[in-house]
Parts: sequence; C-alpha cells; structure tokens
Amino acid sequence: MINQKKFFRTALTGFMFSILIVVTSCNSGDNSKNVSTDFAQPEALTKNISSEQNNISSVERKIIKSGSIRFETANVKETHKFIKNTVAELGGYIGNENVYNFEDRIEHTVEVRVPEDNFNLLIDKISSSVEKLESKNISTVDVTEEFIDVEARIKTKKELEARYKEILKKATRVDEILNIEREMGNLRSEIESLEGRMHYIKNRIALSSLTITFYEKVASPFGFASKLVKALENGWTALLWFIIILVSLWPFIILTLVIIFIILTIRKKRKPQKV
Repeated sequence: MINQKKFFRTALTGFMFSILIVVTSCNSGDNSKNVSTDFAQPEALTKNISSEQNNISSVERKIIKSGSIRFETANVKETHKFIKNTVAELGGYIGNENVYNFEDRIEHTVEVRVPEDNFNLLIDKISSSVEKLESKNISTVDVTEEFIDVEARIKTKKELEARYKEILKKATRVDEILNIEREMGNLRSEIESLEGRMHYIKNRIALSSLTITFYEKVASPFGFASKLVKALENGWTALLWFIIILVSLWPFIILTLVIIFIILTIRKKRKPQKV
C-alpha cells in the first residue's frame, strides 16, 4: 500500500514537472516571437523613412533665374535691334525699357523675359556680340520649399471649402447659414491670395529675367551758352552764401566797428591842436 502511494506521488510529480516544462517552452517561444517583431518594426520604419527621403529628393527643383549685364557699344540703335530680334527668336519679350541722355553718353536699360531653358543661351549670344562686358551678374533662387508649401495649403483649404459646402447644404437655421457663408468667404479670400502667389511663382520660374544695360559714348561740345548760364547760377549762389555768412557774423562785425570807433576817437584826442 505504501509503495502504491509512493508510485502515485512520483507519477504526479513527474506529470506536474512535464506540464511546467511545456508551459515554460511556450512562453519562451512567444517571447522570441515578440522580440523578433520588435526588431522588425525599426527595420520597416527605416525603409519608410528612406522611401520618403527618396521621394523628397526626386521632386523637381523649382528655380528662379535672373541676372544683369552691362557693356559699351558703338551703336545703341543697332544693339537694341539685335537684342530685340534675339529675344523674339528665343520666345521671350521685352518688359521695361528706359533711355537716358547724358552729356557724354546715351544709355539704354532693357529688362527682358525669356523661357528658363533659353536663359543661358540669351546671355551667351549677347556676350559674344560685344567686345567687352563691364559686368555680368547671374543669380538663382530655389523656391521648391515655398512652392510645395503653397501648393499644399491651397489643396487643404479647398478641401475645407468643399466640407463647408456640404455642411451648408444640411444647415437649416439662418444663423448657421450666415456663419458658414462668412467662413467660406474668408476661406475663399485666402485661397485666391495663395493662388495669386502660386501664379507669380510659376511665372517667375517659367520666365527668367535679364536686365541689359548698354551705352554709346558721344562727343560732348564745349557748350559756351550752357556753361555761361551755369557760371551765372554759381555766382548768384555764391553771393547768397556770402550774405548768409555776413549775417551769421554780425556780432563780430559790430564789435570790430566799435573798436575802430574807439581807436579813431583816441587818436583824435591825442592830435595836437594848432595855435
């Protein structure tokens, strides 16, 4: 009887020990799965970040190009005609133009706009047509970030405007309708402002601007009449300044006159009288 009890106890203990081993192995297996999952998440996150970076880097850069050149020419009329024809051939146009007549030269300043693809070609053609460039400045501005930001804001506000329209269809109270229409009016103003900014950016990107300054030296005559008039003007100005200086020195003038009067009076008293 005692041997049977020992046998049952031994069997029960072995059975419990076997169950404990199975449970422990199952838990360790689950933990290993969790650990592997935890390690897999950073790897997937890294892949997502890398793909996002690739998408950002693959965005076409939005560049605004502008510049200015200055040079002397032998004939401003011929140079102006050459620039006008060259700009027209490259699909551009002349925006602003100014002419200045100085004593020693005639100077033209022309601002042209050409497609971005032909900007460098325009500079090369003009540069090769002159003997010497006095100055050439080219600048580029990257507006990619602003372009994407404005584009995203327009999209978001248009989506919000569409939601307002859906809410307006379901509104029944007058105050609700008025509030929604007021918000939609403000939103529409913001959208139009952003669209105007986007149009401006797109225009500056598509058409590069170049300011061209060229001049022709001319022989200036002596100009006796003009110089005589100028001399009279300078003399009159000098006279006015002289009067102003005299008025500013009036205390010293009065003091000088008093001293002279005293000296003359003393000398008159000292002069011997004739008998």
